[in-house]
Amino acid sequence: MERSKLYRRLNNVVSGILVICAVLVTAVVVKREFFDAPRPQPQGTSRAPVRIEDWESMTGAGLRMGPGDASVVLVEFADFQCPFCAVAADNLRDIRSRYPADVAVIFRHFPLSSIHPHARAAAIAAECAAAQGRFEAFHDLLFQEQHSIGAVGWTEFAARADVPSITDFEACTKDDRPKERVDEDLRAAIGANLTGTPSVIIDGLLIPGTPSVDTLEAYIRRALEGDT
Repeated sequence: MERSKLYRRLNNVVSGILVICAVLVTAVVVKREFFDAPRPQPQGTSRAPVRIEDWESMTGAGLRMGPGDASVVLVEFADFQCPFCAVAADNLRDIRSRYPADVAVIFRHFPLSSIHPHARAAAIAAECAAAQGRFEAFHDLLFQEQHSIGAVGWTEFAARADVPSITDFEACTKDDRPKERVDEDLRAAIGANLTGTPSVIIDGLLIPGTPSVDTLEAYIRRALEGDT
């Protein structure tokens, strides 16, 4: 009888220890996931800009946002799952609102598929939205709802971006042409020795990190004044 009581007490003690351990492990995981996890912040821009040779050839492809006769054309290589690219998208939208007649952005795809499993499919879907004249709306929606990529279907994104024909959009995502366009941009990025996203090029200068609105404006003003 005494031995049975001892076993029960030991079992209670062990169970109590296991409960405490489980609570501690849960606390550590919660702290890591919600408090220690890195948050999207603009990358540092202390490094000097790098000149990109033959950068103007990069403006011959890609998806244009802004006037066709803009004085300053920015080329951006980006990944729809990249959190820093979402910051850049906001900054570029802001700068275009300040210079609506003078600045245009050529968006080119640089999906980092090794770390962002849905980035290439997002790029293909964006090309299909562009085929119906809804690239900018689709682009903005993907970055605003970046946390939903992979959980929400592309057709739902397309519907919310007011793509006129969802049937044509779905057919497009299965076609080779948008895939070839994404591959073309990838080759251009690799050929320019770009190593990450976002990569923003202004008047031939690759601006390091995720440029702030003030940094973008400084380079744009230099370009407008012809001081490059």
